[in-house]
Amino acid sequence: MKKNKFTVAITFLTFLTLTLVMLSVFVTHFNGNNISVEPPDIALSAPAITDDFPEPETEPEPEPEPEPEPEPEHEPEPELEPESEPEPEPESEPEPDPIITITISAAGDVTLGGCPVGGSYRNFMREFEEAAESDYTYFFRNVRHLFYEDDLTIVNLEGTLTNETNHMGKSYNFKAPPEFARTLSSSGINAVSLANNHSNDFRAKGYQDTKDSLEAEGVAFFGNATNTIYEVNGIKIGLFGFLTWVDSRENRNAIAAAIKDLQDREADLIIAYFHWGIETHYRPNSHQRNLGHFTIDNGADLVLGTHPHVIQGIEEYKGKNIVYSLANFCFGGNRRPFDMDSFIFRQTFTFENGILLETNETEIIPVRTTSAQSYNNYQPTPAEGRDAERIMDLIEKLNDELNR
Repeated sequence: MKKNKFTVAITFLTFLTLTLVMLSVFVTHFNGNNISVEPPDIALSAPAITDDFPEPETEPEPEPEPEPEPEPEHEPEPELEPESEPEPEPESEPEPDPIITITISAAGDVTLGGCPVGGSYRNFMREFEEAAESDYTYFFRNVRHLFYEDDLTIVNLEGTLTNETNHMGKSYNFKAPPEFARTLSSSGINAVSLANNHSNDFRAKGYQDTKDSLEAEGVAFFGNATNTIYEVNGIKIGLFGFLTWVDSRENRNAIAAAIKDLQDREADLIIAYFHWGIETHYRPNSHQRNLGHFTIDNGADLVLGTHPHVIQGIEEYKGKNIVYSLANFCFGGNRRPFDMDSFIFRQTFTFENGILLETNETEIIPVRTTSAQSYNNYQPTPAEGRDAERIMDLIEKLNDELNR
């Protein structure tokens, strides 16, 4: 069978070759061109024959143009947290000023109300209700601006703030209602001495009521068994006081102990306020002078005094001041006292790095204990004109005698 297939293939190829030769001769003759056509080479070996027929060749499909490579996606840059402004360095606390000044104002006897027996109490309360129209600021209205200028104002509270009626049975027992503590707090008075001969007029109950009333109004108190530290501008001011009629060992021991107590409590400045001397005397006695010197010698920086109800001089002792009597100031105990002259003593203390410097800067403000001319209306007022000259002349004369 394979042989017959081979023979047929040879015969077919031979026929195809002859046909092509004849066609070539014909075409040449027809066109008049001598074209020689060489017969195609024919392989002598027969092609392998298989039962599979190849599919007709088709034009290759054009290769698709390569798609442009997508640009590489850029990874989003990580969001940066907004740069926070650098935290400012904490401001260093300013260094404390090495120089600190403390101004003290001191005034004399303050008796609010008066004695219920004898009319002084009624006169004071009438002035309060009618002239003052029940305004607690009335009595210190003319001097309160001076008290608000300083760092500490001190007076002697000669009397009680109580409703107690059981009194000591003396000739004069001074009291005012407890709410009159407002008169002090509303006028720039910061501290009061209770060391005097009228603080116990209404016995222990009246004395305790007085302290409670002052405390309720934020007014510091000191004297007798109470030593007080009053702090202002970082300076601790120690306050103490006694009723001292004589220069005795007992009084000296009490003074030394009070100063030691305040020193142990780290007081930077120590002020004593004594109730001493003889009423209506313009010159201190020997007991006052001896105790005043002793108090400075033991560490006090200023000594104040009251009780005589009149002005006494100021002695400078070892560079420090002893004000022997500040006289009356707002005195409800007498409607017509024979002497209505007074003064405010002011001293400025200078500290450098917490150390008290040896300065002695003082000021005297002459005062009348009334704003009326012929009677006491319990309204201390800065003196002017001839009144001011008279008061200053008296103080200078008394000072000269003490400082010879």
